[in-house]
Amino acid sequence: MNRPPGRITCALLLTLLFAPAALAAGKAHHVLIVVMDGLRRDSVTAENMPTLYGLARGGTFFDNHHPVYLSTTEVNGTALATGMAPADSGIMANREYRPDVDLLRPVDTQGQWAAWKGDRLSDDSWIRTRTLPELARAAGLKTAVAGTKGVAIVWDRGIKNRTVDQPTVFEGKAIPSATLDKVLPDMGPLPPGVDWKHLSNNVQDNWTTHVLTDKLWADGVPSLSVLWLSEPDFSQHGTGPGSEQCKLALKSSDDRLATALKALDDKGVRNDTDVLVVSDHGFSTIYRKIDMGDILRKRKFKAEGTYYKKPEPGNILVVGLGGTVTFYVIGHDMPTRDRLVAFLQTTDYAGVLFTRDGVEGTFKLADAGLDTPNAPDVVMALRWKDQTMRGHMPGTVVCDGMDVGQGTHGSLSRFDLHNTLIASGPDFKSGYVNKLPSANSDVAPTVAHILGITPPRAMDGRVLAEALADSPTAADANPSPQTATIEASRDNLGDRGDKSWSQYLQITTYQNRRYYDEGNAGAPPAQ
Repeated sequence: MNRPPGRITCALLLTLLFAPAALAAGKAHHVLIVVMDGLRRDSVTAENMPTLYGLARGGTFFDNHHPVYLSTTEVNGTALATGMAPADSGIMANREYRPDVDLLRPVDTQGQWAAWKGDRLSDDSWIRTRTLPELARAAGLKTAVAGTKGVAIVWDRGIKNRTVDQPTVFEGKAIPSATLDKVLPDMGPLPPGVDWKHLSNNVQDNWTTHVLTDKLWADGVPSLSVLWLSEPDFSQHGTGPGSEQCKLALKSSDDRLATALKALDDKGVRNDTDVLVVSDHGFSTIYRKIDMGDILRKRKFKAEGTYYKKPEPGNILVVGLGGTVTFYVIGHDMPTRDRLVAFLQTTDYAGVLFTRDGVEGTFKLADAGLDTPNAPDVVMALRWKDQTMRGHMPGTVVCDGMDVGQGTHGSLSRFDLHNTLIASGPDFKSGYVNKLPSANSDVAPTVAHILGITPPRAMDGRVLAEALADSPTAADANPSPQTATIEASRDNLGDRGDKSWSQYLQITTYQNRRYYDEGNAGAPPAQ
């Protein structure tokens, strides 16, 4: 593209101005990252979440924030912890088929056993890059991680040379396990879970929050703390986003934030702490349920969700992930893969299809940063609609495995791909709404910059320089993001050659980073 020389010069100067190397380290001595699992950006209102709403009004609200795809918990927990997209972190789904770890079934990528075995098989590279707490400890800083959910282990799973003053608490367990010696006598174990269709998970989230504030902070607030809450994800899965139960879940997470902020006040470090509240993904309501394995078996595919003996070439391992389904073709058998793709392109539930090499009518895995060493042969984001079911928030999606009216995520729906980030503290602008695109992979480089940490390997994300207190405003100082849509299509799919397929993926690019806005079957929406 030809541009006037003056514009090129201006763009270069602005890029240099906002380059991370040009920025000094932050002012805060402490950073607290609070993950409110599944929090939609449009749920943050004065009525639903007065504490978080007030924090946003007094700090920076990121109005164009994204998860990485897949828009699921373990994928984005890893992106938040590492600053990396799936292709570089190695984690591209909540459950993946790793035959060296388990030959017969998919493994949970946040699972302690899978991570332990995966690390042993790969020189501690289950996650292929160091996480933010690991980098902080290497720089001589104290850390503390506490999560109601198992995903907290993604942040800091190592057991080598760990002491109780560098703890990770996850699902009521701990690394090192002696961490619980100072928790259990006063607080007891993690309370039992509840039925997500009838109760919010506030009791477990309350326990985890007080473990952090009362026990892990007992001898002082570390340089970096992470608190991962299960709500509103837990309730939204049970009853769909926008339900009355979900409103109670929003209040629960807001109250847990208030507890953490009060603890910072009581310890006299609130004004010296940057607080970032982020969600791992958005959320949608399920308007249609499918059983992908059953569908394929009726079409004479050898498809299973688990095996009881070594699978044979041409078998398909099907992994349902909410709004996305992945397909592992054993032996990477191309005729089976091609027949599978051709069938999916005739359905009314497929949204966007990805394959390793971009077979006709699909995108390449690399187009969404999914080209990990253990990636599936086919990834199908399920179809979604811009509609509102009664009693729920806008946005509906097809789901493999859960019921109509419940909630899920993981798709390329704009409702799943726009989530929450709010930052407040001495390093962030006050009363500022950032319109530039941001993503979960941008959180770690921003926090690393604040803490004065230089990662040994460049992160995929960027420092969110436009939101930092001493930087110019984005409107005055930044080149514009560029939004483009890629498309793929295929004709002559029906038995009589009378069916066609098309799909699109909308991507915004800023500072050489890609932010995924939405994708679906059919023609892209008019801009």
